[in-house]
Amino acid sequence: MGSKFTWIDTSKEDRKEWEKLCPAGEFRIVSPNSVPATIPKALLNKADSVLVVASGSADGQILYMANIHRVDTPAQAIDQEPFGIVFHGTTPASAGCLLHHGNWQDRTTKPPQAFWTALGSSGIGSYFPIQTLPNTTAGPISQLSNPSQHDAFRALVAMMKDDLGS
Repeated sequence: MGSKFTWIDTSKEDRKEWEKLCPAGEFRIVSPNSVPATIPKALLNKADSVLVVASGSADGQILYMANIHRVDTPAQAIDQEPFGIVFHGTTPASAGCLLHHGNWQDRTTKPPQAFWTALGSSGIGSYFPIQTLPNTTAGPISQLSNPSQHDAFRALVAMMKDDLGS
């Protein structure tokens, strides 16, 4: 199945809200309920965690990726669904992009059976960390070494290249 995408209105987004979540040049692993309301709640309700990456400068253009780790119970897997938003200074692009069914390597993770047994518990990701997430919950982008996360970012950049002025 090829990648699909949904464009979401981001014209009212506040860069300061995203900066509080993750400063420029860094990444953070956050709970789904801490992500700005632009991302559909129905998707976030299925998420285990969200990796937020802020690529760009503190005062200039910046691209935020919120890589949502959606729990797919029927497939017994966790899929990455990255959302991207671009800010030119403090001004958001008119739309952000949500990628579905990406085709990069390790986009889907198969957690151990114990994950599914304990799924009803809150904060399950703390006990069964997803292989495609970094070992720490925050840090500079230079420490984000997982190829799958880089591939998700590249897929978003390819979709949003007009917003990035390239």
